[in-house]
Amino acid sequence: MDEDGKPAAASERDARFRRYESTGEASIRAELEASSPADDETFAKRAWLFQKEEGRQTEQRRAMVASAEAAHDAARDARDSAQAARRSAFWTMIAALAATAGVLVNAAIALGWLDWLKRAA
Repeated sequence: MDEDGKPAAASERDARFRRYESTGEASIRAELEASSPADDETFAKRAWLFQKEEGRQTEQRRAMVASAEAAHDAARDARDSAQAARRSAFWTMIAALAATAGVLVNAAIALGWLDWLKRAA
């Protein structure tokens, strides 16, 4: 154990990963290709690269889920909008039929076609 209470191996690993982070992924990959498989840091470098790739894949999965959720929300909004448009079209048709009936009744009154109703009353 070191003075922080952490095991020394974890402290060394964190320091090594910080060094890799400052060096950069491309540089670490180049070092891995150039070094022998028996190198002491080969396993640590591969673990760090694996951790980076895993982080990228996790971020891609999050982006895909967010994209799918956004598409689902957009589809639901479009469906709701289409239903509202159908309801609006239906009531517009009803209003047009009522207006047409009113025009026909007014025309019939103006032409005298409904005078027989006055005599019947």
